[in-house]
Amino acid sequence: MDDETLRAHEAIRQLLARCTQAGDARKADAYAGCFTEDGVLALDPAIASREAIRAWMGGASVIPQKPDRPIGHVSHHLTTCAITLESQDRAKVRTYWLVTSPVGLDHNGYYDDVLRREDGTWLLEYRKPRTLWFAPDSLVGG
Repeated sequence: MDDETLRAHEAIRQLLARCTQAGDARKADAYAGCFTEDGVLALDPAIASREAIRAWMGGASVIPQKPDRPIGHVSHHLTTCAITLESQDRAKVRTYWLVTSPVGLDHNGYYDDVLRREDGTWLLEYRKPRTLWFAPDSLVGG
């Protein structure tokens, strides 16, 4: 792996960490800043554009809170990350994650991301989160 590829991989990992921490803290500006202007967060329904993503993150949490579960934090922990550079300015990334909450390990899944480098900065162009499993007593889903 050459130096430029190593730098790209590290910049992408740093972007993913910033995005995760901003999302958990519900910092709308910082979270939206991880996306391109035309970025898409592929939820159901999809949220298209940095401004729409900012508004969504700045609004009320869409994570359902079950009345019989403790109210509390969720914390995403990134694990295995496979980065495929398709060109100097485009990458596909799959990153697995675990989420903890007051009940412990709450749920897990992965992100399928497409990233684009703009003016030397890697940003999310498209993100599709996929949840694989929920704990039986999950705080947020099931």
